[in-house]
Amino acid sequence: MKFTPLDIQRREFEKVFRGLEENEVRAFLHEVAAEWEEVLHENQRMRDEILDLRERLQQYQEQDRIFREALLHAQRTKEEVLDGANREKALILKEADFKADEILREAMAQVAEMETVIRNLKLERSRFLQDVDGLMARTRRFLQDEAPEMFPPAESTRRLDDTEAGRIDALSAPPFPRLPPAGSR
Repeated sequence: MKFTPLDIQRREFEKVFRGLEENEVRAFLHEVAAEWEEVLHENQRMRDEILDLRERLQQYQEQDRIFREALLHAQRTKEEVLDGANREKALILKEADFKADEILREAMAQVAEMETVIRNLKLERSRFLQDVDGLMARTRRFLQDEAPEMFPPAESTRRLDDTEAGRIDALSAPPFPRLPPAGSR
């Protein structure tokens, strides 16, 4: 049964002989009613505070749920971005490796081509030197045949027989084989 402070204050008791002092009882009931009123106000204030705290707790729980979802979403986004970056990095590295291999192949082909050109130039130089040497030898023989007075044989050469002269000619021949003249190719 619930008593309000007003119920306590208005409570009537039977009057009996040798009863209690009515004023004392009334004063006591007024004190009890005042304290009871304070207790009821405190109780109501506590209930209101509990309701307020429950609402705030609910708001905090909702915010916590939202923050957790945002954090989870941010983490997924981070992982997706990292995965995309790693895939792009791998693709760029593969492309760079492919380009590097292609550049190396082209460089090796250019080196082989240059080596061929150098070999051909050396061969051409050798042929040119042979042609010049042959031209000089023909010119010398021509001049010796046509103008022997300009190129008289040395005293030691005049005393050589044909065998010794052939041997000396063979020793003075160029060390590389004779090729046909440039025009006869």
